[in-house]
Amino acid sequence: MNTNRATFDRQLGTLRDQVVQVSDVVEQSIALSVKALQHHDLDLAHQIDQFDSQINARRFAVEEFAYQLLALQQPNGTDMRLIVALVSVVTNLERIGDHAAGIARLTVRLGKNPALTPPDFFPAMAVVTQWLVRNAMTALVTSDLDLAQQVIVRDAEVDQMHHLAYRQLIETMTHDPNTVEAGTLFLWVSHNLERIGDRAANIAGRVPYLVRGELIRHSDPVP
Repeated sequence: MNTNRATFDRQLGTLRDQVVQVSDVVEQSIALSVKALQHHDLDLAHQIDQFDSQINARRFAVEEFAYQLLALQQPNGTDMRLIVALVSVVTNLERIGDHAAGIARLTVRLGKNPALTPPDFFPAMAVVTQWLVRNAMTALVTSDLDLAQQVIVRDAEVDQMHHLAYRQLIETMTHDPNTVEAGTLFLWVSHNLERIGDRAANIAGRVPYLVRGELIRHSDPVP
């Protein structure tokens, strides 16, 4: 194998590994932010900002490395798709980290004794979003179109739970004005979880682009 090609392959592998490392931190951030919400753990919620800063720094490092590869190497079509896909993916991961941090900040605002308990399906909603992120990344790394399709389909589960949360919380706030502040904050928690699902589906949507050069919206089926 050509020495330059072997070196470039190692660099592409390093880039991919860096993105996977970002996804690991993001998934942990989601889990901890939801745990803080469930247990009213304000100390844990404050720690999520450290994860967010780490995710942001790693995202910029990935982008810088990717642009160096584009500038200094001569990527072919397949290499180009990989680099472009990974930049898109790490951007979505960074946004997911923002949403996890948003949940943590809402937890702090809710305090130790909120006037309203969160919808009882929030934990299930969080489990699905973590599954979506983890399996979207697995589909990307393994070029698994079927798994990418499963991620896109399951995103609808999060959407449905978000709509249910919206209806329940609005009804509760309508009947009890004392719950308006907490209910509004829980609406934003639900919104953040729903957006995490959308971002994971965006990542899954990069798999057919990586494999066949076909760019789809996350709402489209994988062809």
